[in-house]
Amino acid sequence: MKKLKRYAALLLALTLVAGLLAGCRREDSLSFRVGFGRVPATLDPALASADEEKIVVSHLFENLMKLQSDGSGGTTAVNGMARSYQCDATAEGQETYTFKLRSATWSDGTKVTAQDFVYAWKRLVDPETGSKNAKLLDMVAGYTAARAGDAEALQVSAPDEETFVVALSGRCPYFIDSVCTAAATMPVQSAAVAQENWSMSASTLVTNGPYTVSSWEGDTLTLTQSADYHDKRRLGPENLTFRFTADAKTANSLYDRGEVDFVLGLTEEAVAKKIDSWTPDSYPETSVVLLNQLSSLTSNENVRRAMGLVIDRNAIAELLGARTHPAAEGLVTWGIRSTAGGQFRDLGPAVDNDSENYEKNCQTARELMQAAGYTAGALAKLGTVTMLYESDGITDSLAALLQKTWKEKLGLDVTLQGVTTAQIDQALARGEYTIAALRVSSDRSDATGFLNSWRKGNEDNYANFYSSAYDMLLRVAAVSVSQEARDAYLEDAERLLLEQGNVIPLYYSTISWSLSEHYTGVFADGLGRYFFYAVHKASK
Repeated sequence: MKKLKRYAALLLALTLVAGLLAGCRREDSLSFRVGFGRVPATLDPALASADEEKIVVSHLFENLMKLQSDGSGGTTAVNGMARSYQCDATAEGQETYTFKLRSATWSDGTKVTAQDFVYAWKRLVDPETGSKNAKLLDMVAGYTAARAGDAEALQVSAPDEETFVVALSGRCPYFIDSVCTAAATMPVQSAAVAQENWSMSASTLVTNGPYTVSSWEGDTLTLTQSADYHDKRRLGPENLTFRFTADAKTANSLYDRGEVDFVLGLTEEAVAKKIDSWTPDSYPETSVVLLNQLSSLTSNENVRRAMGLVIDRNAIAELLGARTHPAAEGLVTWGIRSTAGGQFRDLGPAVDNDSENYEKNCQTARELMQAAGYTAGALAKLGTVTMLYESDGITDSLAALLQKTWKEKLGLDVTLQGVTTAQIDQALARGEYTIAALRVSSDRSDATGFLNSWRKGNEDNYANFYSSAYDMLLRVAAVSVSQEARDAYLEDAERLLLEQGNVIPLYYSTISWSLSEHYTGVFADGLGRYFFYAVHKASK
């Protein structure tokens, strides 16, 4: 009888083990499908600008550091290609980072070396590359000279194959978390890049990340775990499949039919089905009005301030949908980290959105216009004042509301001119505009991603804003040892910028997605990238 019980117990144990092993095999063979409402133009890390492109790049390539979920909705940076690093700082505030690389190979079997990082980072800032992501390295010493055409001036070097050294011009508390994990600063192989359109063909796309391309047929890109990836045991899906469609509606329909497990970018109809308590994720993009300081009308600070004071951001949010287009509380969005921890916006709003103060602000605005000499008679004699904006449906409604507001509250007639993205970019670059409505974004989880653009001489300073006090605040913040002091300097800089009226924040963009109830483990960096390498089946 005792033997029978022992045999029964053994059989039960073997059955449980077999079940566990079968479960492991099922998890190892997990396939996860992602739907995007956009077709990638490139998977070149330096050139990838759309969120969808950066997401795919982040699964094909591995940077010095990589992100993983911190378990509470945020992320933390852990070692990626770097097996270790150290930071040495001078008394003046300059920092030098030395990374020791782990042994790794490209998908073609050749060795990944520190020189691959040197090549990639210098290529990123080289004007010949034409990357919109170049400013991500604006804290690296020699950046300004590199952007002027001398890419070799960028202070990055490889003393040997396993050592990558970066010299910074000041302290950069977000360097490890935001720069060394970014898609744009991923290493690339120079031999692969030399081939035409190298990143858009499975045969020429050489990568070093957790996944490699197994097939690319039409609108479907399938990735498979890299055989030699150093952290393979932590990967969830064996295969990742990306479906590229022409628009959000088509991508959402794939999700509704169960053909993908995750969809990025929900339609208005999909959002409407969400419960009232649901909110989309924060996104580092702010819709703004730029007032050109070199234009005759908007060169007057009183006029700029008046035009900003009469804008009702609550009305804008109501017009566009407050859940997905919340009223801006400053230039810096929610989701951007402060130096001391938490969010930068926790420091408080930089604009007045209190509806009870709106009429008082309008009265102040009219007084400012009078002080500037723009009486009713002067306004009547004013020539054509045009606002450029990118015509995309949403901005058309916004532009019409702004036009109505400036007319009713200030007596200012503004002509609207909807243009293409290329046309507004050209007008801004040439400084040939008076008013422009557009969206500005941050490439890092730090307030400087929004604030650095308005420094004197910055190539993105399309408002032609010049303030020695503003530049000084950013310089002091860059060498500040105290986290609290750095946040205070950046907060003061944002307020000074907005008080001058060259940049008027309107509303914040958001990003939305849906995940099948059968899966969990998706996490995001707060900058538009979502990661799927930790996805696993949800517990029943």
